[in-house]
Amino acid sequence: MAFFNRNYTMKKDAASSTLAKVLNSVEKSSSTPIDKMLKKRANAAKGYSRYLTAVKVILAFTLLVPLIFVFTANAKGTETKAEISVNDYFVQDGMLFIDLDGPFIDYTSIYAVTSSGSTVFPTEYNSGNGMVSFPYDETEWNIYVSDLNSETVHMLLTPPSN
Repeated sequence: MAFFNRNYTMKKDAASSTLAKVLNSVEKSSSTPIDKMLKKRANAAKGYSRYLTAVKVILAFTLLVPLIFVFTANAKGTETKAEISVNDYFVQDGMLFIDLDGPFIDYTSIYAVTSSGSTVFPTEYNSGNGMVSFPYDETEWNIYVSDLNSETVHMLLTPPSN
């Protein structure tokens, strides 16, 4: 019984350090499998939330960027018109040759309407140099040239009077 009667002494600094260690170890909670699973789910939810935010930003960016080009194109407030012009034209051997100039000319849509109302299509065109040729009967023609923006230029060809 002498074991219980012993007095133990400790310095004040050592005692407070030991007490702090004991309190720190008591504050630490043990990690259970449920806690681990809940932490994994919380981390997964954070990742999923970030993924959804990224998808929303990309979707908004994809939908809004084309509008910038539309507003920029129409910012000047001017009407769009075809920039098609005739550099030169001449008649040779029953053929009418027209030298066209302009961006985005749709050479496949060019046609002419004769004074009798019949439609004449070019026999040949060269988009590289802008030359278009028609069989020509030396009557009055309405010639229609469109660009790729569906803007059409209407030209009237009147033969010289003799």
